[in-house]
Amino acid sequence: LLFDRTVSSTIHTQPRLQQHLFHPTTMNIFKPKANRYSQISTDDEEEKNDKFQTFEIQEDFPEDSEPPPIQKGNVPPLSTFRLLCLTVSFLGIQFGWALQIGLTTPIFLSLGVTKEWVSYAWLAGPISGLLVQPIVGVLSDRTTHKWGRRRPYIVYGSIAVVIGQLMISNAGSLSVLMGHHDHKNGFAIFLAVLGFWIMDLANNAVQGPCRALLVDVAPAEQQNLGGSMFSFMLGLGNLAGYAMASVDVVQIMPFFGSNQRIIFGMAMISLLICISITVYFTPERRISKAEVGNRVENPFVKIWKAMVNMPKAMTRICAVQFFTWIAWFTVFLFGTAWVGESIFGGNGNADEESESYKKFDHGVQFGSLALCVNSAITMAASVILPIAVRKYGIKAVYSFGQFFLGVCLIPTIFVSNKWVAFLLLSGLGIPWSVAMVLPFSLVAMTVDESKCGLYIGVLNIFVVIPQLVVALGIGEVITLANGNMAVAFVLGGISSLIASALCWALIIRKGADVTVLSSGGSH
Repeated sequence: LLFDRTVSSTIHTQPRLQQHLFHPTTMNIFKPKANRYSQISTDDEEEKNDKFQTFEIQEDFPEDSEPPPIQKGNVPPLSTFRLLCLTVSFLGIQFGWALQIGLTTPIFLSLGVTKEWVSYAWLAGPISGLLVQPIVGVLSDRTTHKWGRRRPYIVYGSIAVVIGQLMISNAGSLSVLMGHHDHKNGFAIFLAVLGFWIMDLANNAVQGPCRALLVDVAPAEQQNLGGSMFSFMLGLGNLAGYAMASVDVVQIMPFFGSNQRIIFGMAMISLLICISITVYFTPERRISKAEVGNRVENPFVKIWKAMVNMPKAMTRICAVQFFTWIAWFTVFLFGTAWVGESIFGGNGNADEESESYKKFDHGVQFGSLALCVNSAITMAASVILPIAVRKYGIKAVYSFGQFFLGVCLIPTIFVSNKWVAFLLLSGLGIPWSVAMVLPFSLVAMTVDESKCGLYIGVLNIFVVIPQLVVALGIGEVITLANGNMAVAFVLGGISSLIASALCWALIIRKGADVTVLSSGGSH
């Protein structure tokens, strides 16, 4: 997904990478075992007789001077082991994302939140995408922490994710400890929603620096390989997350009390292990304040200027993205909950010990299994996607992906058989692989390389806006439909058909290089 051009999916272009590795009188030596950069004076080399003395990096450039840039080619290549250690962070991150998509709405319903109000809790997603990613992207570029630019955000963000997961998976139990008679009360809902917002905001704060870390420490020739490894880890995390959500783990470990508590506990452990591996085996060079400079442009002003002056080709890409993400957000909101209520006949608001809630819980597990298969299909389809584009053209493949999304969503209003529902949810893996690759490839084919990162940020705005539209409006629609969540899918399907038609109006530059396609990622 053009990881070498999209630093933390925000509006800024590639930062200057690893500047000042060499100074006229000093040189930096990277010591892998110590996982840090140390520096020795060449003037004292003979006197020390090859016994290296380490001390802090210092810069001798005047504060008002511009430090000499270093070329990307001067960054030493990483071993396969270190690339694996760097990208494994996304395995832990995506494990939690999969649980968020599969289990968050069912948890809210079990605490007494009505279907009409669930979408408002999900506002965390678009708001964090709109605010957190650009802010963290700009701040991390200018951070002079002793751990480096990216690792502080990765570490502290991961701790915040764990806190959020603890809150959302234990909200009911914590409210009982606070004196409430059962887990269905306002305090439990408050804890769950607050935990969800913390988890979502922190996840966005971690993902961007993880991607940027690859750009910082790997040379240009390893960026495509690193991007593919990120995509593989994303798919693997999805598979693991949805697979765990589809299993009744509490039958094996009943002393934990609930399935959600066990699964989120596993997500916390896997995240901390994966992030620890990335942070320990991927050292960063500490940059100085002189390298950072004093001037930085407001990222939101920069995005606004880009949106106002968008080329026509970019405007049409954003139009397709807008209607596509109206459809996808309905799936994130109600995918597994729809299976639990409409297909299995359960009730997410019923008492946890009731037969109705058990049916709902089994339906959620069945829906999560379908999403697990969905992830496997996404990984397989991502391999075939470049071949299809070369054979049929990028417009045709992009349009087919949106059309197939509509075909999977619109029939849900008529579905009552669990295997038909399983087939429709699993089939979404095909359009998801398209959505995770082609929009970014089109941006790279449309705009100058120097503006690619900026317009990826603009594209992200057209992921956020439709999510806000759905979150603020879909509750009223479901109320009018007497609580039938499939109505949201129908509206999403119609929106995706509009996106499919708009694909044929895309402007493809003659001779544009479509080899920028990479294996698909995930949420």
